[in-house]
Amino acid sequence: MIRFLLIISFFITTAYSQELAIKNKINPQDFAYSIKNISTGESWSKDADKSFNFASVNKLITATIALDELGPDFKFRTLFFSSKQIKENTLAGDLIIKGEGDPTLSIENLKDIFYRLKARGINQITGNIFLDDSYFKFQPNPEYIDDLSYRAYNVQPKSLLVEAGAIEIQFFNQDNKLRLYNKPSIEGIEVINNLKITNQACEDWKSKIHPEVIFTDESMQVSLNGSFSKNCKNKSLYLNALDQDEYMKVAISNILNEVGIEFAGEIQKQGFADEELNSFVLLDEHFSDPLNQLMYQMNKYSLNLFSRNLALTAMKQKTEFDADEFNVDIYFKSWFEKKGINANEFFIENGAGLSRSSHANTFLFQEVLAFIEESDWKSEIISSLPIAGIDGTLKTMFKEKSFSNATHLKTGRLKNVFALSGFMKSSKGEEYIVTFVLNGPQYQSFLKFIEQSLDYLYQH
Repeated sequence: MIRFLLIISFFITTAYSQELAIKNKINPQDFAYSIKNISTGESWSKDADKSFNFASVNKLITATIALDELGPDFKFRTLFFSSKQIKENTLAGDLIIKGEGDPTLSIENLKDIFYRLKARGINQITGNIFLDDSYFKFQPNPEYIDDLSYRAYNVQPKSLLVEAGAIEIQFFNQDNKLRLYNKPSIEGIEVINNLKITNQACEDWKSKIHPEVIFTDESMQVSLNGSFSKNCKNKSLYLNALDQDEYMKVAISNILNEVGIEFAGEIQKQGFADEELNSFVLLDEHFSDPLNQLMYQMNKYSLNLFSRNLALTAMKQKTEFDADEFNVDIYFKSWFEKKGINANEFFIENGAGLSRSSHANTFLFQEVLAFIEESDWKSEIISSLPIAGIDGTLKTMFKEKSFSNATHLKTGRLKNVFALSGFMKSSKGEEYIVTFVLNGPQYQSFLKFIEQSLDYLYQH
């Protein structure tokens, strides 16, 4: 009898999904989905074995592998070495800052370190300051997802950088006068407003701004060219600092002046072998928050640099592979093989899914979701996913729907790409794992299809 009811349920739900797709006029070749009722074992799918680009939904895979390999208590580390012993309040040698991939290292974190060095009696550094970012293999030719290299989502992975490699410009439009503020707010950063104020509608406002970043003599100049509509209310734009080493130099120079440590040397990039670092004096180290807390920001707001650095860090910690993005696909596939997950239709270019060539199928994501369901850190993953209509990248999507509060989904979106994958609990308390993907132009129609499908699952 139970088997008969499951078969009936399968045909009813599949028929309903097909009806919705036809009703919303979606090209059947452009989308796929997989749905499984964890409580009963029932499942429904369309083209579950067909390859699609899932964009940022791939961060769900990065998060899963990192938690499994590194553990929820893992913390990123930044090390501070001295090439000489401290004598008479002087670091009579070089200061080496060794990054190990922390995407959350901030100017405030660096200030804390230098104030601690000052408290230890260091009033002067007579040598140079070296920035060691050799933890990841250097990639000389960065590839951007589009021609907007100045946008923060295009910050490239790097084992030593500050403020996630970005600068926030805040726009305050008061009485038709535009005021700009930058974060971080330090003396070495100057923002020049060359924007022309217009009467145009405040649509696609970011595309009308053309930034230029110039570094000179330990200072950073950000020129904003283009236009800004007076019809725009307060806005915020995150910019890629582009030259991350120069950005770090500006930050450190400013901090040294604030803390009161004399320094007349140079700040420059240089890598050191582990054997050489072990011969130096470890002055201090900074640890990030644990991974299970950081995961919240990465998944809720789909942070690209974070997930790219995380994939490389996990690979560096757990394999003999060089930590560069050419090896991420090999590393992920080796993890799938260990877990018995079929990855024949899988390719990933970086841990963020920020790529036009990455692809997978909905069946793989269902297997990953099932793995999460059985893991010890299921709650960490689910709580890090955006809640439909409530927060993160789903804050304005599916608002006040029947399933809103009960649905946690990772989102992925590029031009002509939209995907969702995650967990939902129905009105009857049954748990579902769901994955939807569209590679085509019918975004609004597909969104309506997903909404109707989730509403049906929640209600029935």
